[in-house]
Amino acid sequence: MKKWTLEYWVDNSSRRSVENWFLKLTREQFKSVAKELKLLETCGNELKLPHSKALGQGLFELREYRYGFRIYYGFYADKIIILLSAGDKTSQQNDIKIARMRLSKI
Repeated sequence: MKKWTLEYWVDNSSRRSVENWFLKLTREQFKSVAKELKLLETCGNELKLPHSKALGQGLFELREYRYGFRIYYGFYADKIIILLSAGDKTSQQNDIKIARMRLSKI
């Protein structure tokens, strides 16, 4: 089975907000997030709860439970997943809003 490709959303200034968010994590936090991303890369659109939740209109939420992190993503073309925004439960509503706006531009 072909793996999916994970790509970062890149804005007009070539900034990668999700990648920058990853760089702020501690080593242990990053390991926990990386585990979930590996599942997403392997399973793609077949990944379901408790790891992934559909939020409607093509937007999905990857759930990391140890620290409460969320990564918002959408599917693009053949086996490409775009990582749109990320954060924790405290920034969830704003992160979803940003992800929806970015997804609409794909």
